[in-house]
Amino acid sequence: MRSIYMDHAATSPADPLVVEAMMPYFSERYGNASSLHVMGRDARQAVEQARQKVA
Repeated sequence: MRSIYMDHAATSPADPLVVEAMMPYFSERYGNASSLHVMGRDARQAVEQARQKVA
């Protein structure tokens, strides 16, 4: 029997393009965007760029 997921208010599958764009931040560029060190500044810049793309 095929199942149908109906609880998208709780969570939903990520678009494959989003997953691909996020992969470096899961393994290499995982700095805290609120930190002042280099990795944090890199993460903060990535967050700001992402905000500009979706705005």
